[in-house]
Amino acid sequence: MQNLSPEVWQGILIGLVVGVVIGYILVRLTKGSVKKQVKTEAELNQVKTELNEQKQQLEKHFAESADLLKTLAQDYQKLYRHLASSSVALLPEQADKEWFGKNLIADHSAPANAENPAEDQDSPPRDYSEGSSGLLKTEK
Repeated sequence: MQNLSPEVWQGILIGLVVGVVIGYILVRLTKGSVKKQVKTEAELNQVKTELNEQKQQLEKHFAESADLLKTLAQDYQKLYRHLASSSVALLPEQADKEWFGKNLIADHSAPANAENPAEDQDSPPRDYSEGSSGLLKTEK
């Protein structure tokens, strides 16, 4: 290595001091934003956790509601069957009146759409008519 003159050593020392001062200033300026970033990330994680908990609660709520509605529908079907069979048994003189549908009393397992068995119950309802309504016909 070569011997460096005192002026070069002074330049190196001044550069080192200036670098430390600039580094200190940069750390002080960015320290607040780093804290804000960490705080924001913590809030984001907390909100994500709360959102997941809320989703789970909603799923649980709707699953329980569906089960309760299913039970309610089954109870109404039992009540209807009971009333229908009791009306036939208790009021035989009025058997010609249809208090309850006879097709529902006779076959409890029949599909709800008994008049058109070709339609599948899983298919959505049709929202259109079979033919032309005549609204757009011109008068002659």
